[in-house]
Amino acid sequence: MAKKESSSDWKHQVARAERKSRLARMKGTDGHKKKIELQSIWKKVVFSILAVVIVIGLLVWLVAATGIVTKSVTALTVGDRKLTAADLNIVIGNMAASEQYGLAFTDEFQEVLDQSSQLNEDLTIREEFINQLMPSVAFMYTALNAIEEEGFEPDEDQQQVIDSNAKALEEQFTQMAVTSGRSVTGLLRMYYGPGVSLRMIERDLRNSMLISYYEDSIRERADLSDEKVEEFYQEHKDSLDVYSYYSYIFKADLDEDVTEEDKAEALDELIKRAEEALDDLKEMSFEEAILSRVSEEEAATLEENPDLLKLKKERPDKINSVVFNFLKEADRKASDTKILEGTDTVTLVQFVGRARDEFKPYSVRHILIKADEDGDQSDEELKAEAEKVLNTYLEGDQTEASFVKLVVQYSEDPGSKAAGGLYEDVALGTMVSEFEQWCTEDGRKAGDAGLVKTIHGYHIMRFEGYADQPELPERIREALKEVHLNNWMETISREAELTRHPFGMKFVGKNNFFSALFGKPPAEPQETIPQLTPAG
Repeated sequence: MAKKESSSDWKHQVARAERKSRLARMKGTDGHKKKIELQSIWKKVVFSILAVVIVIGLLVWLVAATGIVTKSVTALTVGDRKLTAADLNIVIGNMAASEQYGLAFTDEFQEVLDQSSQLNEDLTIREEFINQLMPSVAFMYTALNAIEEEGFEPDEDQQQVIDSNAKALEEQFTQMAVTSGRSVTGLLRMYYGPGVSLRMIERDLRNSMLISYYEDSIRERADLSDEKVEEFYQEHKDSLDVYSYYSYIFKADLDEDVTEEDKAEALDELIKRAEEALDDLKEMSFEEAILSRVSEEEAATLEENPDLLKLKKERPDKINSVVFNFLKEADRKASDTKILEGTDTVTLVQFVGRARDEFKPYSVRHILIKADEDGDQSDEELKAEAEKVLNTYLEGDQTEASFVKLVVQYSEDPGSKAAGGLYEDVALGTMVSEFEQWCTEDGRKAGDAGLVKTIHGYHIMRFEGYADQPELPERIREALKEVHLNNWMETISREAELTRHPFGMKFVGKNNFFSALFGKPPAEPQETIPQLTPAG
């Protein structure tokens, strides 16, 4: 009886058969082992090299397309904080967009950045742009360092605002992508260059808002004592006082094609008239002196606009700079006069006095009657409608409640209608001149009513009264807060330690990987060293 073949014997037989087959394939027709052909080796080498080249090409493309280098290589160090090229590109993109220059990382904008700067031919516009941004970058990240050191955190309400704005930013880019037919990633690349993600943009938005809230806290740390307020006033009283004066501008009536000689003659004539009016002031009022030296046409204009010759009580920001320089002189005294010559005008000024600004904010209600959008109503019709509303109020009980009812019924001012027509604690200079003049007339008191015409239409007015305290101390306290903040900003900016890293800086402001890789880092601004002339 034959012995049964085991499983292991069968496997050995198969392995021997495969070995014999391989050996047979390696032998030539003469029974000897085949020679290894050189051609087959070169094929393998070539294919291997091609494979490596393809892999390297794919890796380079991946690096260039995704901005891996831009978002990972350090370009700038502010203190201990390392910033990548992508971090700086976000600042560049935001600046370009906010200033409406365009999208900084489009091909068109990149071509502009490559051009020579008009300010310095040795630099490109890109280099100038980067150098101009550096102080802002230094402040931003030095401020963040200060915030971390202090452990400052926004309060709950502030944090909600930050979160809300961050969410809105994401929604905004999503909507922009849909509208433009691009992906969010593609849109971000046009704004900020390669390697920048929406999360990075959101991070910078949160940081900017955090700095803003921190600045508010710095403002509140200012010394706002009464002593500091008075000290500030004494130091800046020229720009804080109210000046009382008369002025009139004599103007030459000249044709467009007038010669320089004719201009000079006309100016001499104006000076002569101003000098005569100045002499008349010895015996006449300012108004009488001017009217005695103007033409009939000018007199008619002054009759229609009597405010031109009235006593002016104004803050410095409302006064012509040349006139103000005369009024603020330390030895100026009442009735001092001066003739101020311009290129084609002559101004006669008479100083009356100056005083600390004691203006108190006022509150007023109004009903605005304005023309329809189609503009069919005449001015007479508008005025008649406004007078009708005013008379309705005057014929009633003239209470605040009755006025508010008329506001709801007639007013066309969306800014105050919901508040019963009320503008509260209005600062000087806030409203148009006619509106403000009515409210600030001498003797104005709560409950007064009247009609005022402005560029907006006709206003039925009801004066509510003045605040208890002048606004100047509060204005000064706000100024002290800004001074304190500015001093802090200057201090941390001055102490900021910036270090540029040449390799990383090569990728700042550029969207082309190879141009950045093989290009030069942006040139730093050169400090001008004064040349000293040897004595003797």
